Amino acid sequence: MGGFKNESINALFAAGSLKRIIAHLIQCSSQMKANCRSTENMLKNDEDKITNHLIECYLNNGVSEFRYVLQAPENFDPQTDQYIGRSDIKVISSDWFSNSKCYFLIECKRIDGTQHLNKEYIINGVSRFVSTPPKYSSYHKKNIMFAYVVKAINISDAATKISQLQKTLLTDVVATPFSLAQCDTEYGEYYSEYTSDSIGVIELRHLFYDFAEVIS
Repeated sequence: MGGFKNESINALFAAGSLKRIIAHLIQCSSQMKANCRSTENMLKNDEDKITNHLIECYLNNGVSEFRYVLQAPENFDPQTDQYIGRSDIKVISSDWFSNSKCYFLIECKRIDGTQHLNKEYIINGVSRFVSTPPKYSSYHKKNIMFAYVVKAINISDAATKISQLQKTLLTDVVATPFSLAQCDTEYGEYYSEYTSDSIGVIELRHLFYDFAEVIS
């Protein structure tokens, strides 16, 4: 995931790694959804259970340049001997063995079109990367929010509503509106930048994947 002295080259490698991680998430999500449909083995409407199933049966089940680690502790506080945060998924590559700070994080949240889960996505999702102090680290200044769409809703509309909510719920940072990176019938990927004195500029990729058909 990088390691060059030239920061611009490092940034290019980080962007490339992030793109490949998102492609892997989309591929594995598609496989999981297809298998659930064909076997009629539905997913529980539970964030942790969806994440566990995705990692154990798909993301870490095969050859990949990345390894996905569940419930990784984040930001150790020496004053209390406790970790400030615990991320849903930590993504490491071979670079992690030479630099333990070199990794990406994925925060997972369910989305069903309701205001309640839209707020949860920001308050207990996005804010963990951008609050002061942040609960999660951003070594590459880039990380991922992964939205499990668990009800049959319009993904574009849901993304727009969450983007608008950022203006009122994120008081520590300036957030740009969601911009579309790519979309298909089953997913949409957006990106947004978050700026403050404490974090500088951090980019989050927002991946919305439609699992509604296979949620019990």
